[in-house]
Amino acid sequence: MKFTLSEIQSLIGGKIIGNENTCIMGIASVATAKEGDITFVRNDSLVQQALTSCAAAFVIHRETPQLRKPQIVVENPNLSFTKLLGIVAQERYIRPAGMHPTAIISKEAVVGEGVSAGAHVVVEDGVTIGNHVTLYPNTFIGRGSRIGDNSVIYANVSILENTIIGKRAIIHCNSVIGDEGFGYLQVEKTHVKIPQVGIVEIGDDVEIGSMVTICRAALDKTIVGNGVKIDNHSHIAHNVVIGDNSMLIAYAKIAGSAKIGRNVLIAEDVGVTDHATIGDGCMIGGGSNVYKSLEAGSVVWGSPAKPITEEKRIQVLIKKLPEMYSAMKRLVKASR
Repeated sequence: MKFTLSEIQSLIGGKIIGNENTCIMGIASVATAKEGDITFVRNDSLVQQALTSCAAAFVIHRETPQLRKPQIVVENPNLSFTKLLGIVAQERYIRPAGMHPTAIISKEAVVGEGVSAGAHVVVEDGVTIGNHVTLYPNTFIGRGSRIGDNSVIYANVSILENTIIGKRAIIHCNSVIGDEGFGYLQVEKTHVKIPQVGIVEIGDDVEIGSMVTICRAALDKTIVGNGVKIDNHSHIAHNVVIGDNSMLIAYAKIAGSAKIGRNVLIAEDVGVTDHATIGDGCMIGGGSNVYKSLEAGSVVWGSPAKPITEEKRIQVLIKKLPEMYSAMKRLVKASR
């Protein structure tokens, strides 16, 4: 990258303090910034570290004269940092251009303007691909599926038949969308497969990490709402519904027919049992197992998940168990 400070200010907003023509060649953290870099000071705790930084300029939450270097003062440095990183990422990561000669695109597919497909992409009959969609190498789009405008599907992703994906979706490497749900009926101690004939429907502005599986419904739809973010290695079972703007961090496991509300935060390695309902705005701490429904706004942790204040008290008591055990032994010995 190569920008002047004034060019960066025009992109992220804020007020320039110092030389607006300062040349910026890179972006880095406060600790690792070198000459020519711009860095971000998110709060007062980083100011002292910034005083010894080699950075050429700072994006900062308030004017700080003791830094003695150019600054862009913004209300929200984190948001400004995100905007600038987005611009850098566009320049750094070059997407495939046009159709690779080994890509197999069905003549019965409808392909929008500006679509790019890398090597060995397969697009089956009846697929509809919106404008400016990027398909990285080895992706598979099953028949009857739809992908919205400006979506990016990274390498080795499989999108199985009749899957619906909204606009501006991002699906990272090796994920599988629309595979069969895990449904079996036990008959005389044998497992009889229940056909899964539903679909997966994914909203707009959804990002799905690597190695994620989202199963199609037995009937009807598995639904992922608008703005949902799903981290790597997560599993969404058949007939699950996830509300708008919820976030699932790595290794989340959502069992069949569970319903996740809007703006829910599910931390790492959480399991949610089948048919449970998680109300809007809930927060579930890392490593928890949710075995029953949660009311809207609940903040829980533990296995089984319980109100976080209760779980914290339990954890404190667990740490005291050895001491309590020793005390009980002494009491028993003294009573004899």
